[in-house]
Formats: sequence, C-alpha cells, structure tokens
Amino acid sequence: MSENRIDRHHARWSGPIRGIAAAALSALVLVGCGETPEQMLASAKSYIAKQDFDAASIQLKNALQEDANIAEARFLLGRINLRQGNVTGAVKELERAMELGYARDTVAAELAPALVRAGQFDRVLAEFGDPRVSEPATVAIVHTALGDAHLARRDVDKAQSAYLEALEANAEEHGARIGVARTAAIKGDLQAAEEAVRQVIARAPQIAEAHALLADLLAGRGDLPGAIAALREAVRLQPGTVASHYALVTLLLRQNAVAEADAALDAMKSAVGKHPFTRYLVALRDYRENRLAEARDALMQVLKEAPGLLAAELLVGVVQLRLNDHAIGRAHLDRVLQAAPGNLVARQALVASHLATGEARRALELIQPILQMPQPSARLLGLAGQVFIANGDFERAENYFELAATAAPEDARARTRLGVARMAGGDADAAFAELERASRMDEDAIQADLALVVGHLRRGEADKALAAQTELERKQPDNALVHNLRGGLMLATRDIAAARAAFEKALARQPTYMAAAVNLARLDLAERRPDVAIGRIKAVVDRDPKSVEALLTLADMQRLTGAAPIEVLGTLERAEAVSPGAPVVGLAIIQHHLSEGQAAEALRMAQKLASAHPNDPRVIEALARVQFAAGDSQQAISALNRLVGLLPESPLPLVALAEMHGALMDAQAAEQALRKALAIAPDSMDVRQRMMALALQRKDQQGALRLAREAQSRKPDLPGGYLLEGDVHAVSGQWPDAAEAYRKALERKGGGSAAVRLHSALIRADRKADASRMAQGWLKDNPTDLVLRAHLGELALSEGRHADAVGIFTRMSEMAPQNPIILNNLAWAANEVKHPKALMYAQQALMLAPDNPAIIDTVGTIQVARGEVEEGLANLRRAVSIGPDLLPLQLNLAKALVKAGRKDEARAQLDALLPRLQDGTPIHQEARALQAGL
Repeated sequence: MSENRIDRHHARWSGPIRGIAAAALSALVLVGCGETPEQMLASAKSYIAKQDFDAASIQLKNALQEDANIAEARFLLGRINLRQGNVTGAVKELERAMELGYARDTVAAELAPALVRAGQFDRVLAEFGDPRVSEPATVAIVHTALGDAHLARRDVDKAQSAYLEALEANAEEHGARIGVARTAAIKGDLQAAEEAVRQVIARAPQIAEAHALLADLLAGRGDLPGAIAALREAVRLQPGTVASHYALVTLLLRQNAVAEADAALDAMKSAVGKHPFTRYLVALRDYRENRLAEARDALMQVLKEAPGLLAAELLVGVVQLRLNDHAIGRAHLDRVLQAAPGNLVARQALVASHLATGEARRALELIQPILQMPQPSARLLGLAGQVFIANGDFERAENYFELAATAAPEDARARTRLGVARMAGGDADAAFAELERASRMDEDAIQADLALVVGHLRRGEADKALAAQTELERKQPDNALVHNLRGGLMLATRDIAAARAAFEKALARQPTYMAAAVNLARLDLAERRPDVAIGRIKAVVDRDPKSVEALLTLADMQRLTGAAPIEVLGTLERAEAVSPGAPVVGLAIIQHHLSEGQAAEALRMAQKLASAHPNDPRVIEALARVQFAAGDSQQAISALNRLVGLLPESPLPLVALAEMHGALMDAQAAEQALRKALAIAPDSMDVRQRMMALALQRKDQQGALRLAREAQSRKPDLPGGYLLEGDVHAVSGQWPDAAEAYRKALERKGGGSAAVRLHSALIRADRKADASRMAQGWLKDNPTDLVLRAHLGELALSEGRHADAVGIFTRMSEMAPQNPIILNNLAWAANEVKHPKALMYAQQALMLAPDNPAIIDTVGTIQVARGEVEEGLANLRRAVSIGPDLLPLQLNLAKALVKAGRKDEARAQLDALLPRLQDGTPIHQEARALQAGL
C-alpha cells in the first residue's frame, strides 16, 4: 500500500480541522497567484505533507476550477473531505476520480469505507461485491467494508466471511479484526469478542473504534467503570465521534455520576456542536431533573432534525405521559413499538398510560406479550398485577404481586404493590400489614409510606395517617415533597396554621420547590393577601430566573390576582425569552390573547409556533382553535385534518373535528368524523354518546338505541352500554324504561353514577318511595360513596330542604376533607340556615381552590349577607371576572348590589345579563323579576 495514503482508521473518524479564520487566511494567500492547474496540484500536495488540509483543499478546488478532469486532484480532494467529515463530498469526488480512470486500487481503499460511512450499503455490495482490486492491503480494506455492509443488513454469516477474507489478505487490517469481534458478540460468544478486541488494542492502541467496542462488551457484562474508562479513551483518541460521546454520557447517567455526565456532555457540545444526539442528551438530563416541559420541547426539535431517532421517540413519549398528554405520548410510543415490538420500556409506558386513563382492557391487551416472557422481572410482574386490579380480577392481581414479591423478596416496591392489591380487594388489614412491611424493608424508598398515608386518610383514619407521615419524615427529613405532603394532610384536617408551617418547611428545604410555593400562595389568596401570594412566586423566579415553569406559574398568579393583562403578557414574554420558540410558552401566550379577545394576536403567535413545530399536535390543535376563533373555519378544519394525520390512532382529533363541524351546523360532517373516531376506539363511551346525541337531534331514537345496544353487545358485563340506553329513554321522557336500563347498569358495577341516574329516573317516574329505598340500600352497601350523597345534597338544596343539605354535606366533608366543592356546597347550605360556620366553610374551600369562581362567589354572597358588603362585592366581581360565562354568578352580583342599595349598578348589571339568558328559563325569570323591582 502506498506510504502517502492517509491512515484509513484515522480518516474514518477524525482529524485536525482548522478554524474558519485559518481557512480564510489561506484563501487570501492562495487566490489570484496565476498558477497553472499542475502547479496548484503540486502546491496542494505540499500542504498535505504539512497536514494543512484546509489550504490543500483550496488549492485542489482552484485546480479543478481550471481543469475539472484532473483525476488525481479529484482523488486527493475526496480523501481530504473524508478526513474532515464531509462524507457526501468525499463519495462524490472519489467516484469522479474513478470515472476519470484513477487507479482502482487506490480509489477503492477510500471509496468503499466512505460508502459505508454514508450508509450506502447496497452500493457497497453492488460496486465491490466483485472487488477487482489486487493489492493485499486494498483487498483487506474492501472486504472489511463489505463485512460492514453485510452486518448493517443483519447478515452476520456473510459479514464474518468477509472479515475473515480481509484478514487473509492483510493480518494487520484492524477494521476486520473489530468486525470479527462484533460478529462474535452478535452470535453470543462475548468472551471471544472481548479477546479479539483486546488483541486489536494491544496491536494498535490508537484505534478509537476498538476502545468503543470494548466499552460495549464491558457494559454488557456489567463492568460499567471499565466501560466508562474505555469510552473516555475512545473520546480522547477521536473527539469528533458522536457515538462515543453519547455512550459515555449515558453510562455516566446510569451510574448516577451527574457531575461527570454534565462535564462529558459539555465536552460533547464543544466537539460535535448541535448534533441531534447532543440535543437528545440535554433533553434526557432535563427529564432526569424533572424539567419535563423543557425536555419535551427539546425532544420535539430533535425529532424535527432526526425523524427516525427511536430513542427520542421513546423519551418524548414517556415525557408526554408524565405531563398527562396521553394521546400524544401514546402516538410516539406506538411508533417505537411499530419499529421495535420488543421494546419493553415503550410497552410498559403504554400499559401504564392506559391504566392511568381507565382503559384497563387495552392495558391487558398490551401486557400479554410481557406475560409470555420466560422470566419476567419483578417490576413487570408488579405491573401485571396492577393491570388485573384495574380489570377487577383481584385474585390474579394478588397472584402476580406475590410472584413479584417472590422474584424480589427484598424489593419494597413488590410489597407495596401487594398491599395495594389487598386494599383494593377489601382486605384492608392485610393491605396495611404489607405496606408497613415494605416501609420497614427500605429506608430510602417512600412509595409504601406514601401509600400508607393516603390509604389511612381515605379511610378517615387521621391519627394513623399522621403516624405514617411521621415515619416518612424520619426517613427523608430533607425531602421537600414529604413536607409538602404533610401540608396537604394538615389541610385535610383543617389545621391551617400547621399546613402553612409544613409548606414553609418544604420551601426552606428546597427554595425552588414550586408545589409548596403555590400551596402557600393559595393560602395567602384565601386570606385576601394577594401581594404576599405574588411575592412567593416571584421569590422562586428570582432564585431560578431561567425556569419556564416558574415564570408561567407567576403569570397564572398574576392573572388570578387581577394584574393588568399587559403585566401578565410581560411575564409570558420573559418566559419566551428564556426558552425561545418553546411550544409550552407559545401556547400560554395564545391562551392569554384569546382570553383578552385578541384573536389576531393569538393567530399570529399560533402561525409562528406552527411554522416552527409543524408536527407538534398541541400546536396544531391550538392553531385550529385560534383560526376558528378568528372566523377562518375552513383553515381551522384543515388544521384539524392535519392533526388527524399526526395522531392516526387517536380518536381525539376526530372528536375535535366533529365539534367544529357541529358548531358550523354541519351535522353530516360531524357524524362522519365521529364514525371514524368510533372505528379507532369502538369502546369509547364518549364518542358513542356524541353520535347518539346527533341521532336524537334528528329525532332518530332507534338509531341512538342501536348505538347503545352495540355497546352492550361488545361489553355485556360492563355498565356503559346500559347507562347510554337509559340516557336515550330519559331524553325521550320514558322514565320507567330509563329506570330499568339504569338498574341493569347498577347491577354491572355502575357505581355512584348509575345510582344517581336510577334515583332521578325513579323520582321522575313518580316512584319516590322506590327511589328512597334504593338510595338507602346503596349507601348502606357503599358507605364511602360520595357521588349519590352529592346528588342527594343538591336535590335537598333545590327543594329548599337546607337543613337536610347541611347534614348531607357535613357527612361528606368528614369523608373527603380536602374536597373544595363539598365544602362550598356545605357553606351555601349553611348560609341558608344562618349557620355561624358558613363563612368559615367557604373560606376553607377557597384555601383549597383559590381560583374557583363558584367558590369565590359563595364567599362573596355570604360576606354580603353578614354585612361585609365591600369585601363581599369585591369577591363577587372577582368571581365574574374569572368566570365570565357563568351567568348565575352575574345574577348573584346583581342581587348583592340590590341588597347593598346600589340600584343603578344592579340595573346596569342586569341590562348586560338579560340578553345572554334564554327566554323562559328559571334564571331569566328571576333576573326579570329583579329588574322589575328596581
């Protein structure tokens, strides 16, 4: 082989690349010297000898500009391009050199590896399947490239044969030895693979690829420190190799060596710049540090640059699930499973997603391949148990949890899941015993302790919940989450001072812990201290001014406290400056403009965001919404059709499309979209219910009943289809038939929802005694049910039985002390009977939900009734501003103004309200009567 040939292994991966300034200086020296092409070629060779490849490249290009057919210039330029990482340019120049008749052996030694690096494996096999080269070194190089191409095509045997032929031609062809090691590893002979690669390193320690392969093998047998050391050497030898940087960062993260991983990632950025893998690793770091919005936005950019990167598809799917964007997350994870059906992470995440959204049957389908594995891990067995719990099969759930506990007897998580299973199966004592055992087994994990706190709290066992909380704090006294949980527990027991102290402690432990700051701000708002509430969030922003989440939370708090819209927008624009082009910020700005009635501004932002993120479903959905608000319904429909294409397995875009067609009074198009949605999700009760509504709209009761009975035939043991049938009969006023259908739903574990509908149907059918017996029996058998109790309480309010309502809501509040809606209803009923604690109940509700306009309205109404007129009117006005479309709140404000003697203001309020009310409705009649009395 020619001595002046650039070493192939060095050229394949790296080489000294001069800066732009050096190249520009060379150009100034070289251009316009009046040299002939031959002189330029000779000059280029002299620069190559000096390793000044930028200057050589300029001279070669100048020579070719004068004479495009200089074969040697083409060859040398191709070789320089390959050394400098311009693989596409290298292939082009080397092929041209071969066409011009340059020596095939010489060109082949460069072109075959270049085609491999370009991923053109079929061309390698076609061009060099018959090598037609004679020099032994070149024969070895070409056969090594053939082996690489066969390996890329997963033809291991042909790859191995090619590598062995390469070694027969030249025993020192290190690429072939590395190839032999790779094929041995693929065939499962890891020892032989490691021996082969160590031989390469012993012969040629400068070959970075050998160190990278050794790292793979060492990581495979669990020697992570050894693998990290090998990767550090690979990176040192070839700092421009993305794969080695990537592997090093990920291994360091697996070792939880966060500081070292950060340093390695910074080195990667310096060496390879904004490569998609670099962006991916930044997103991975954000994810591990729970910066989910930032991780999601970075990953969407990665997928824009590298659409086929499965690692990014997988991670963005998991991130979207963590953000509760299940439809979007599943779309990404489905793509991973389509490409790699055996990917357990994607399958587990999809199972967990469907469990989280109540789609237990789909979760059961997805987990079947896992159950067929010969030795599933304890974690997978535990996941199976959760699936069977969701499907109501407590016996099989417990079996799987016991298998998980047996597979990992010292795994506290397995014991935790077993405790949860027994709790769901009704064996509370055994459940708590398992959870307590799990808690004792693992001093570091807190899942069992969390389950104990929540379990006792749900059973109304406040003392036991506090005891479990104390143990939790003993384990992790510096964990902000733990102290934040105590704050929630104290709120549940209505000890506001203790709750505030716990939230303060959480924030002291972690000053940027937003959950605690928000909880404290809510308490401040409930105590009518908006400036203090804002100050808490601003303090978090000051500590972490680049936190998008903190800035968005500040904007929300500003909006809640009545800040000027321009001030809210200013905070959102600060968030945009921190993370330019981030969808989460752009979407918040769009929503702000829409809430201010600024459709044109919202549209500009939506179009800008869609241009930057054309494949982000959230962005396209927002674009459609804004276009519709701006009056461009056709563009909005077009955008939703794009969304359908982005999420082909989800019914949600089609449902949105149906809603839009419905708003445009195009019932036929709406039904067509819903039929497509039903084809995707035939068990979706929401889609089926919408189709039934369209059928009833056109007076097609039989069509609606067919849809309900289809649901019954698909799932005869589930209540959904019978609830739908009952609803059809109820709309038609056929109350006895409705009651019969609802009873069947109740018999099929329809729960409180079925009980409420049955009770209402019986009353409407003039069977009040039957309704009362049914309610009493249901509550006796289901003493913890809140749904029917809420219905009975609201019924008592509507019938003027306020004392009965107070009794019902008091009992519910004892059962669910952290439910602000229950407290709000209790406050309203208590105010009607002049109960002295009415305002206290309302204020407690407000502490739990300070931005709920209905609760703010209740507080204001009670304050006015107690003579606190100015404070009450301020709250009533605030309720109207937060919920401008909640018309009863506007009527309450008018009534309060009348009571306060402000008739002119009341008249203006009613004049604005009455045109928005439907004639003949009770609220319209009440408003008219109030107006007439002014």
